Order: sequence, then C-alpha cells, then structure tokens
Amino acid sequence: MNLEKIRKEFPVTEELIFFDHARVAPLPERVRKVVTEFVDDATRFGTAHYETWMVGIEQARKSFARLINAETDEVAFVKNTSEGLSIVANGLDWKSGDNVVIPDIEFPSNVYPWWNLKRLGVETRMVHAIEGRVLFDDLVKQVDARTRLISISSVECNSGFRCDLNRIGAFCKEKGILFCVDAIQSLGLLPMDVKRDHIDFLSADGHKWMLSVEGLGGFYISREVLEKVYPVTVGWGNMVNAADYMN
Repeated sequence: MNLEKIRKEFPVTEELIFFDHARVAPLPERVRKVVTEFVDDATRFGTAHYETWMVGIEQARKSFARLINAETDEVAFVKNTSEGLSIVANGLDWKSGDNVVIPDIEFPSNVYPWWNLKRLGVETRMVHAIEGRVLFDDLVKQVDARTRLISISSVECNSGFRCDLNRIGAFCKEKGILFCVDAIQSLGLLPMDVKRDHIDFLSADGHKWMLSVEGLGGFYISREVLEKVYPVTVGWGNMVNAADYMN
C-alpha cells in the first residue's frame, strides 16, 4: 500500500486531519475528475454523448452489485437512504395489526418510513439499545406472529455498534420475516454480502465510505421478494423497453 499515493487522492489532507467520514466524506480526486468531465461534456456537447453516459451508469450498477454480492438486476440507484427504505415501506402490502421491529437508536432515515405506516394500522416496535448495543435476544423478544419486517443499521450511527447481520438474517429467514438493512454507515468500509446474510432489502447513500457525491445512493431488493413490493413511483424509465414508449 502506497500511503502517499492514497493521500494525494484526497487534497483535504493538505489542510486538515479529517475524521468525519462517518458523516460526509471529502471527495477524492478521481470523483472530482469524473464529475467535472461530465459537466464539461454536457456543457460543450449537450446530449451528443448520451449513450456513453448510459454505458457508464450500467458499469456503476454492476460495480455496486458486485460490492454487495448481488445480481445487477437486483440493484437500482436512489437519491438517498430514505428513498430506498421508503420504497420498501410504501410498496409492501401491509395489513392492520402488522408490526415492524427496529432499534431505538436508529437514524431517522430508518425510523420515519416505518412510523409513516401508522395510518395503515402498522405498529413500529422499538428495541431498547443498551449502551449503544443492539442485542440479538432483545431484538427477537419484540417479534411475534404479526411481525412482517425487521429493519436495522449494519453499523449504528450514534455508537458505531456493528450489528450481527448474519445472525439476524438467518433468524428472519427461519421465521419468514423480511430483513431490511440501512447500510450507509458501513458500505465501502466493511464487507457486505446480501446473500450470505439473507438480506431482502438494503439501502445506502454514497456520501460516506463510498466517497460519492451527496444525492446518489444504492438500493437492493432480492429477486425472492421483488414481487412483494408494489412500485409506488412509476416513470418511463421503469419500463422493460423504456425507449419504445411510442408503441
């Protein structure tokens, strides 16, 4: 590892000792270069290179899928973590009396989408964290026959506690409960394997450890549960043959 070469990727190190990646990471040179090249291209040539842009998008999609061990058609781009989690919350066929289980130390992105289901009669059950730790036994105590989904952060934002996704995912699979993960605090820093950990849904913005610009994140939905989520936002780009809209 060439530390000096890595430091040159981050001009921020010339001015600061930066410890705030867990909130918003400084952009590396390669990201600045790509963003600048796109803006310059669009400014000078308009949409002349549109097809090239689309190739780049598909390459990014494949890279994101590879990062979490998913298939390319299981991932999509979202503007932030909240949007991905809201796709799940608003797309499932909830029944009055269903419940969702989440820790009580979650960032609002993984709270408000579930609270918003109260109007449908869905209860959000909060698991009390002990000194910032979410214990597995405390989590499962909140589960009953009406639990439809457990949603948790891979790493808790306030404490840095690393949740045992594999154990929780195996429990959910055994009980027929959907498993949703807010991965923003770990993705790009810690390994992520949605297949190994039996994760049904995953959402993460890119502006932390993935070193992306704000407003761009990744969303995963397992093929096994895809048909359970109704698309609540539909546009022309959602279609199989999107460009063939005149027919």
